[in-house]
Amino acid sequence: MWIRSQSKKSLSNVNQLIINNTKDESKYYIFGYSERGSDTLGVYSTQEKALNVLDYIEDSLEYPHNTVFQMPQDDEVEV
Repeated sequence: MWIRSQSKKSLSNVNQLIINNTKDESKYYIFGYSERGSDTLGVYSTQEKALNVLDYIEDSLEYPHNTVFQMPQDDEVEV
């Protein structure tokens, strides 16, 4: 699946997504993995927001006309 990063600096054809947090749990990163390695696709302030973004991505898979998913900014994700 093609995903454009939150920063808009990366467009990756990812085959796996993972949420990873900082030790103090102040930030939650969504990493996308592809044949060439991993990219940071988005950074969120809570685990719930990061999980919601994964839900958005999963929902977008149901619509084949969506060829690129744009990662939302932290303040655009509802809790």
